Amino acid sequence: MVGGTNFACVAAYLLAAICLHPASAATLLPNPININGTSYSEQVTLSEVTLQRYNIIPPVLLGVYYNVRIQLESSQGHAAFYCNPSWGGQPDESNTIAQPKNAVWETDNSRSENLTIPANDPLYLQPNTATSAILSGLPSSGDAYQPAFNCSALNPSTAVPAVFTLTVTFDANNRNLSAIEGDSLTGIFTSCCTDITSCTSWRNRTQGIAPYTNFCQFAGQSCTPTGSLQKLDMTSFGLKCSFASASLAMFSSLETLILSENPGLTTSLATMMSQLANLPTLRRLELKQSSGISGPLADANPDTSSGLCTAVQNGLQYLDFSNMQLTGSLPSCLLAAPGTLSQLDLSNNNLTGSIPDIIPANSSLYGMALASNNLTGTLPRTLSSASMLSNLELDNNQLEGSIPADFGMGMSLLSTVDLSKNALTGTLPSPLATSVSLTSLDVSSNQLTALPIEWSEGFANASQSSLLRIFLQQNLIQSRFPAALAGFPQLLMFNASDNRLSGALPSVSGMFSQTQAFEVASNLLIGPIPPEFGSVGALNKSLADVMVSPNTPLQRVLDLAHNNFTGGVPVFLEKSVVPAMLKISLVGNRLIADCGSTSFSYLDMCDQILNSSDIAAAPLPEPTAATPVAVVPPVAPTPPANTTESGGVAAASTKSGIGSGAIAGIVVGAVVAIAVAAVATTVYFKRHRSPKRRLLPMQSSGAFSRFEDF
Repeated sequence: MVGGTNFACVAAYLLAAICLHPASAATLLPNPININGTSYSEQVTLSEVTLQRYNIIPPVLLGVYYNVRIQLESSQGHAAFYCNPSWGGQPDESNTIAQPKNAVWETDNSRSENLTIPANDPLYLQPNTATSAILSGLPSSGDAYQPAFNCSALNPSTAVPAVFTLTVTFDANNRNLSAIEGDSLTGIFTSCCTDITSCTSWRNRTQGIAPYTNFCQFAGQSCTPTGSLQKLDMTSFGLKCSFASASLAMFSSLETLILSENPGLTTSLATMMSQLANLPTLRRLELKQSSGISGPLADANPDTSSGLCTAVQNGLQYLDFSNMQLTGSLPSCLLAAPGTLSQLDLSNNNLTGSIPDIIPANSSLYGMALASNNLTGTLPRTLSSASMLSNLELDNNQLEGSIPADFGMGMSLLSTVDLSKNALTGTLPSPLATSVSLTSLDVSSNQLTALPIEWSEGFANASQSSLLRIFLQQNLIQSRFPAALAGFPQLLMFNASDNRLSGALPSVSGMFSQTQAFEVASNLLIGPIPPEFGSVGALNKSLADVMVSPNTPLQRVLDLAHNNFTGGVPVFLEKSVVPAMLKISLVGNRLIADCGSTSFSYLDMCDQILNSSDIAAAPLPEPTAATPVAVVPPVAPTPPANTTESGGVAAASTKSGIGSGAIAGIVVGAVVAIAVAAVATTVYFKRHRSPKRRLLPMQSSGAFSRFEDF
């Protein structure tokens, strides 16, 4: 995988809302480190964009399985940790390497990170082999199954080495939940699970009328070695109640609380947070899609007194309140606190106001998603201070003004930027456009007017670009075609439709070799389609398809419609060359096709070029003797009234009736009319003789714009 394009990994990037620098571009250290059954601790230094593998084998003693606890404490830079199960005996190194968005367990991307693989997790043991041991409680002493895990530590930075202390410990999964915390769970069950349709997974574990409370043995939860809940995950439990947050205050060791996808929870966020703020160890809080939790994001004095701000000040690192219909403004405490909050997702709410411009230089923000709200104002100038930022999603708001000119400078982890569907103006900043860590850039549907000069004239690190997706469509960009992008080695999708790009397409051997969706419709591009353009990935039959799901490849698209391209349709678009799954549009140009040839019948080029109803942006080429299209025969010029065919002067006639010149004109006109009718009939039947081969041109240049369904 190292040194090449792993398209399965690429597809994962296309689907992910948040992702790291692709591990497929990382340096893979040759020898994995084995951690076999005993505690382990060492200081690790990882160079830039480097991945170290670990084989972790927990002990199994007397039929008792052990939780795996992993801690990273960073002193420089940032590293993340990923783990996958390796079922049976020893770790299977043929398994896919654990990496961003391709891991079952991963850290939360903060400077101090904890990762627990609980022995009651359904994936701890191999499905259909030993999972029943977990689901039924403690495994029997006869179980000899040996769990194992493939893990990896990744430094995604292109500029800074990561220095951290890695600690791995094991503790037996034979604990019972403490009595006081068991009573709190009983209270939650009694209040929120009265409906027979609610809490189904919990109900299935009950014994008689008493609810099952030993969550130390409940799949998906985890406890400390002393029997206190460390992770409580009630996702989609179907809780239906006015949630009594006070019950959670008893969980003194709780680090992760997940109450997502419980729309039946009805309480105000302020009330809930006033209780949760008292949990001293809470690091991760997820309430997404629990739309019954309502109200403003913070109370009347959001920067000093709210429970949310208190939780952040106490060390909250991961916050996901997406899809909850929350209102109010964005509290400044979420961005201002240094060294704490690393992941913030408030997307798909009804937040208003501006984004506070107070991000400190030592901010721990790694991912920030504020998409699909009603935020106004400009992008914060301090955004570039977030040197740890990897993923930024501010799309579908009402932001205006220019993108800060230094955005991207010194941001060596920056991977995904989505600023689409706003009202941003000005130029795309050079530090952002030339970032070698960036994998996805979407600034579509704004009012940008210019591209950075480096994209036209080239820059030193262009061949090291990690960009997979570039979306520029529906702006006001008046620049020459960004020729430097032709050399981006990993570019899969490029869309610059509906702008004012000018000039010719580049003529560079091997250009856009990986690009499977290339769209530049509705611009001002000119000149012939260069032969070198045949290297575009969308036209390459031998190029492996990018799979967006197990059975669905990424749609290949080539859209050059509604420009001013001239010349002949290039050979590389012939029927025998073009991949069958390619969607192509050339309408609205000044191209010439050989209508008598069958080479282009698959694409039905004549329909696309000659059918005037499909042409909107450019006129048809002027007919010439060399133009192999239907041509109306020339009409003999009518002699002047006072001349003869030989050039002599005719005598004036005073007789009435039709003169010889008029008669000749009628005859010529009739002949011409018949010829025109015959030619028109021939062209009509020639263009409509084989409806089965007709491929309708795209009706809109935006038909394949963003692949949002993928």
